Amino acid sequence: METNELKLKDLSPFADPGTSVEVLEAEFRMTRSERPVTVARDIAGYMISVDGQTRHYPGAGAVLAGPVFADLSKVARYQAAHLAPERMIGRPVPITCRMREIDGHFPAWTGGEKPWESLDRWLRAAQSSRQRDGTDFLLIDGPAGVGKTTVVREAALSRAETFDGSAPLILQVVSRGRVLQNIADLIAFALQDVRSGLTVSQLIVLMRHNLVTLAIDGFDELSDPNGFETAWSGLNSLIRDARGAATFLLAGRETFVSTDTMRKQLTSFNAGRDRLAALSLGDPDAGAAREWLLEQNGWSQELLRKEFVEPIFVEGSYALRPFFLHLISREPEALASDEPPASDLLTYLVNTMTHREAEKFVDALDPPDGSSAAAKFELYVGRFLEEVARDLAENQSEALSDDALDLLARVAAEGLLPSDQISAVAQRARTVVFLANDLKAGDVRFAHEQLLQHFLAREALRSVGEGEIPRYIRRNLFGREALEAFGHVARGREEEANRFLKAVRRQLVLPSRDRTNINLAVLGVAAACAAVYDDANLEIGDIGLGELYFPFAAPDGITFRGTTISILRAASADLRKVRFESGVVIVTLEIDGRTLLPLCIPLPQILVRSDGTTADQDDIKRALSPVEVVNDLDTLFWSESLSELLGRIDRYRTFWLRTNVNDTDPPGRKIIAHPDWERVYLALKELDLVTVKTRQASGTRAAFVHFRQDMSLMEHRELHRKLMQNGGA
Repeated sequence: METNELKLKDLSPFADPGTSVEVLEAEFRMTRSERPVTVARDIAGYMISVDGQTRHYPGAGAVLAGPVFADLSKVARYQAAHLAPERMIGRPVPITCRMREIDGHFPAWTGGEKPWESLDRWLRAAQSSRQRDGTDFLLIDGPAGVGKTTVVREAALSRAETFDGSAPLILQVVSRGRVLQNIADLIAFALQDVRSGLTVSQLIVLMRHNLVTLAIDGFDELSDPNGFETAWSGLNSLIRDARGAATFLLAGRETFVSTDTMRKQLTSFNAGRDRLAALSLGDPDAGAAREWLLEQNGWSQELLRKEFVEPIFVEGSYALRPFFLHLISREPEALASDEPPASDLLTYLVNTMTHREAEKFVDALDPPDGSSAAAKFELYVGRFLEEVARDLAENQSEALSDDALDLLARVAAEGLLPSDQISAVAQRARTVVFLANDLKAGDVRFAHEQLLQHFLAREALRSVGEGEIPRYIRRNLFGREALEAFGHVARGREEEANRFLKAVRRQLVLPSRDRTNINLAVLGVAAACAAVYDDANLEIGDIGLGELYFPFAAPDGITFRGTTISILRAASADLRKVRFESGVVIVTLEIDGRTLLPLCIPLPQILVRSDGTTADQDDIKRALSPVEVVNDLDTLFWSESLSELLGRIDRYRTFWLRTNVNDTDPPGRKIIAHPDWERVYLALKELDLVTVKTRQASGTRAAFVHFRQDMSLMEHRELHRKLMQNGGA
C-alpha cells in the first residue's frame, strides 16, 4: 500500500484533546489515549514506543493503520458486521457497466457477474498506477434504482471482510434522509454508523495515505437552493486536505453529476497529477431481466407472457431497473393479474402488492367479516406505510425502531379497524413486503428509497389537501426523485390532487419564513402537470426555488414572477404554456432534444445538454434560439401539431393509455382529444409501434394502448414518412 513519510499534520489529529505533538529531530512525541507515545524514524521504517514496549512498522501507512492509531483491523471488523446483514444473496441482476477515462490514464475495466468485484479489481489496479501526490476520482453514475448504492456497499463489505492492509477500506457515506449542512456532517454520521471511533480529521489523514477510500453515495442529493455551491466547496476543501494518495468515489444520477459538471466544479483538480474516470451503470436488457426473473421462485414463462406484463419488459422500461426486478421477484403474484396497469409501473406494483398484503392479513387474522375485510386492510396497509414515510421524513432518517413502528401501526388502525383487531394487526405490520430490516439491529426501513418517496407523496397529497402543513413540508427539501414520484402519484389521484392544489393556492399568497412555500410551489407544479386539464391557476412569485421539475406537459395557468430557480429540469418536458414574467432568474437549465420551451424564457446562467455543459452566454443564446436550426439531414422535422402530440406520447410511454376519454387521466385526455390523435394512432398500429388490448373498464369495453419504449417516435423515419407526406396536414 503506498504511503508517504509521516508529518506533523498526520499525527496531530490523533493526539488527545488539549495536547499537542512535540517534534524532535527524528521523532514525534504525543499523548494518545492518555498514554505517552513516541514515533521515531529508523532504517526499516518507523518504530512506536508506548508503555515501555516498542514495535517496528515498515512505513507511515502501517503506523497509522496499526492499533495505536486508527486500528483499521478493528474498524474493518465493525464495518463488516455493520454491512453483512445487507449482503447480496444469489446472482445479481445483470446490469451493464461502462468505464470511461475522462482525464488521465487508468487500467482497463474487466467485467464480471458481480460488478462490485470488478470495481474492487479496478481500484486495486488503479492504486498501483497513480502518480505521486495524485488524487483519483471515479464518478459512478446511473438512473435511480440501477444499483449504485449496492455496488459500492458490496465492494466496501468485501474489503472489510478481507482486510489485510494491502488495499484500503471503503467508507460509504450516504445521506440518510438528513438535511445536511456540509460534507463533514455526512462523513461523521458514516464513521459513527460503523462504530469506528475515528473523527473526520483523522479520516482525512487515512485518506491521504491511501488507507481509506471515501465513497459519497448520492452526491447529487446534497444540493439545496443555496447549497449546491456549498457541497462542491466542501468537497474541494476535503480534496485539498486529503491530497497525497486519496481516492474519491462519487455516486449520483447521470443527469446531475455529469463529467462536465465535475470539470467545472472541481476547482481543486490538478490536471497534471489527478485522474478522473466515470463508471456508468445501466439497466439489463429485456432478455437478461426475463432470464433472471425465471431463476426466482414462482416465476414462469407463462407469467412473463401475461398480456399486460409482456409489454413492460422492453428496452427503456422502468421495469428493467434492478430495484423493480428485485421487488417483484419476491411477489410474482403481483403481476399475475390480467388487469391493465393504468398507473406508472411503480404505482401499479404498489397497488397490486398492497392488495396482496391485505389478503395476507385476512388469511392470518381470520376476521369475522371475512373477505369483505380485505378492502379495509388494503386501506390500512396504505395508511400505515404513509405514516411510516411521514415519520421518517419528519425525523430526517431512513429507519425507525420497533417501538416507533408499533406505535405507527396502531395510529394507522385507529378509526379504521375494530379495536379488538388492532394489537394483532400492529404485531404483523412489520412483515409487509415494502419494509426491510435496517443495518441497525431491530430497526426497520423501506425496502428501497423509491418506495419511501412514493408513500411520502401519498401522505403529502392527502395531508396538505386536508389543510395541514406537515413538518417535513416546512423543513425538508424535495429533489428530482421526490418530485417525479409526487407527479406520478398525483396523476392517479386526480380528486386528491385538485384538493392539494387548492390548498397550495391559498398558502402561496401568505408569507412563509421556512421552506413551506418553496416546497408547495414545486409540488404544486408537479401536481398541476399531472391532474389539471385546463387552467392550473398557479402563480408563483417572490421566492427562491431549488429544483423545479415538470413530470408531464405543463397545462395553462402556471406563472412565475420574481422567482430564482436554481435548477430547472426541462429534459423531455413541454413548457410552452408556462409564463415567465419579470424578475425570473434561472441558474441552471437542463434540456434535451425533446424539450419544448416557451418563446419567452430567461436565459439561464448555465445550460446542461447531453453533449455538454456551457456557461457561455452567446452559446446559450444560440442553443435556445428558434432561428438557429441546423439543417441536419439526420434530423426529422415535424409540424408543430405533430411535435406536440408525439411529445405527449413520449412522456406517457411508461403507462397504459385508456382510450375512453371519460375514463382516463388529464395527460391521457390531452392525447386522445388532440386533433391528430386518430391518424397518429392508426399509423402507430400499422407500424407495430403500440400494443393494444381490450378490456372491460367502467362498464364499457375500452382499448388499452401501450407505446413502444425502446425507441423515440420522433426519430422513427417510417412514422415520419406516413404522417408528414403531405406536410403534416
